[in-house]
Amino acid sequence: MPPEAPTAVPQAGVDRRNYRLGLVNGISFTIGESISSPTLVLSLLVRQLGGSLTLVGLMPVIQNVGYLLPQLLVAGRVQAMTHRLPLYRQAGIIRLVAQAALVLAILSAVIFPPEIALVLIIACYTIFNFGGGITTISFQEVVAKVIPLRRRGTFFGTRQLVGGLLAFALGGTLVRWVLGSESPLLFPYNFALLSVISLVGFIIGIGSFALVHEPASQQVGPRTGFVAVLRRAPAILRANRNYRLFIVARLLLRAGQIAEPFYIIYATEALGLSAGVAGVFISIWALAGALSNIVWGRIADRRGNRRLLLLASCLSASAPLLMIGGPALLLALNAPATLLIVALGFVFLLIGAGTDGIMIAAMTYIIEVSPDDERATYLGVANTILGMGAVLPILGSWLISTLGFQPTFAIGAVLALCGLFVVSRLQELRQF
Repeated sequence: MPPEAPTAVPQAGVDRRNYRLGLVNGISFTIGESISSPTLVLSLLVRQLGGSLTLVGLMPVIQNVGYLLPQLLVAGRVQAMTHRLPLYRQAGIIRLVAQAALVLAILSAVIFPPEIALVLIIACYTIFNFGGGITTISFQEVVAKVIPLRRRGTFFGTRQLVGGLLAFALGGTLVRWVLGSESPLLFPYNFALLSVISLVGFIIGIGSFALVHEPASQQVGPRTGFVAVLRRAPAILRANRNYRLFIVARLLLRAGQIAEPFYIIYATEALGLSAGVAGVFISIWALAGALSNIVWGRIADRRGNRRLLLLASCLSASAPLLMIGGPALLLALNAPATLLIVALGFVFLLIGAGTDGIMIAAMTYIIEVSPDDERATYLGVANTILGMGAVLPILGSWLISTLGFQPTFAIGAVLALCGLFVVSRLQELRQF
């Protein structure tokens, strides 16, 4: 008798496995990125190596630009692929190698002058994040195929909920202990340890998503080069009003975060708080973001991404408004350090909840507004434009050096409110 054909795995089982692997991916990355946060942890690393405020502002710029700009370079190639996971795996390996090299770059501060160590750190961090730009467009394409439309809000919300809770429990505690005054590790070994722990999270995250079963695409677009995609961009922007408004809104909301990398510098250098307070703010940021996802995922699935983007943008815009005078007023009144930490903690609570909500809404809205056969091009164009706006924190460093902290916080607040107005003009794409 001929051997029996292997029993096919039911599609429902494949879908559940893909869903779980996607959750593990998001949870692991959330933990890894919280422990090596460019806004809190890497900013302090740069300052302790003697880096300027411009370099402090450069760290989140590298992260945002790296995640966004490379997508236009690969979009024309990706949309012609029937399977996108192979590209994700290749870029994922590059990212892991770069993160491992970052650990060595931090340790090089023991033997090299700080200037050389800073160059090595920035180079490794740049490679890591530019690799992220390639994995991101592949990731979004695969998610569009394997996660049903009505479950995407819950999918992203659950990733950020569980990841945020673990980042609160593990990440904030570790950062507070490792960077605090009672840490058993001296500089730079304390920062190197945090980078090693982040590396473990990234290995688990990339490895889990690499195991997703990706079906072949039913619709693929033509393979086009970078120049052709670039020429097509103006027509795409003119033809799709919601797509255009979405990009403008995201640019303005991102511009509203112009001073965000300097909140921790303001706390330590202007308010006199210790570096270990970064761990407290990471915990608050992570917990607020995590718990908000209980609500955000439901709103995205049941009320739509436009509603979610509007609510989350309100919270995000409130953060620079509170930074304008709140902590400075408490300092002028000789408030104790605990009260200053509480006031700043509330700011990071708003940032955490708002950022997670915007992330869920943006990831799902852009997928919905893009046609299937040109989704990669639409994603690439949008994220490349957003990547250009990601250099604004460098402008923030110049504004702080020229005008001071408070005027820069005010400029961020105005830009965020403009972004909120544009969000209000978006249309909901689903029928409820």
